[in-house]
Amino acid sequence: MRSLNTPAIVAAGALTLALTGCGAGSALVGVDDAPSQVTTTAPVDAGSAQKIAERVIAQADEAAAAPAAEGQALRERALTGSALAVAIAASKLEVDPAATTTPAPLKRTEAPKVLAVSRGTTFPRLILAQTTTATGAARINLLTSPDAKTPFRLSMSVTMAPGTQVAALDSLDSGSPMVTKDTRLAVAPDALVKQYAASLAYPSPAKAEAVGTDDPFAASVRANAAAQAKAFGKLATLKQVHEAQPEQTVSIALRGGGALVFSLLERTDTITLKAGGKSLTPSAEFQRLVKKKTLTTSAELKSYETVVFTVPADGTAGVVGADEVLFSAKGS
Repeated sequence: MRSLNTPAIVAAGALTLALTGCGAGSALVGVDDAPSQVTTTAPVDAGSAQKIAERVIAQADEAAAAPAAEGQALRERALTGSALAVAIAASKLEVDPAATTTPAPLKRTEAPKVLAVSRGTTFPRLILAQTTTATGAARINLLTSPDAKTPFRLSMSVTMAPGTQVAALDSLDSGSPMVTKDTRLAVAPDALVKQYAASLAYPSPAKAEAVGTDDPFAASVRANAAAQAKAFGKLATLKQVHEAQPEQTVSIALRGGGALVFSLLERTDTITLKAGGKSLTPSAEFQRLVKKKTLTTSAELKSYETVVFTVPADGTAGVVGADEVLFSAKGS
């Protein structure tokens, strides 16, 4: 996992802060029942899935390499969902997405490896692919197509934490089913994401019963928040809230039980000056968004956090990887 690249703010008093869808029937002549949906095989074969993955990843790389002011059309063609939101956020900061913790790798040492294709001929359809950057970092990429008219685009892309791996999925020929209410899981995906989000809050985190919170991302978030608050001392307060975005959650069943869950969190850092604090000097990233060099009352920063979990049929869920990027800032 890449190191966190969160904004910094300096408070008066020499504080250096690191925030971090019926057939008509055969009664009508020449009209037959509509063919039933195929639910036991993948909608595309392995070769087609590989070509799709290579195209989509190449388009995402092209969009990431384009200058921020010129890349919007490329981003909208290649990306969707949280991947698009993250790329737009990076472009607002006028930084190379590869320099944030949510990069689409600009150079690759090998072709994408297709790990899974969704099962059945209904929509939406999914392809899961793993890529490796030139620096050796592994990324897991979710490609989606919502309907027959829309080509696959990159929906989520997350850097895998060192030492983590994705458990076996069903074969590319049979396809991997999406998680439903009947899928046996230790914890439902929405509940899982909410628990994890609440466990990252500062200064009052909630205990997560169904998911481990000792992963590198969670550890970094907690450590950075604590260091930030300590640096503020008596001059300012810090409150950090992480909120699950359930409409962005995508869950794919693993072979033999369990699931791979893609999720998006939205983090809000609120900094409020106390009576002893005179001003806040925003970081360069903050200033690009708020167009101010000094704040005298408060500051609010919002970041996207993309997190991928593995959920067993029984036991404790864990984090495969996570990334974050600042997308909004305001202050007075």
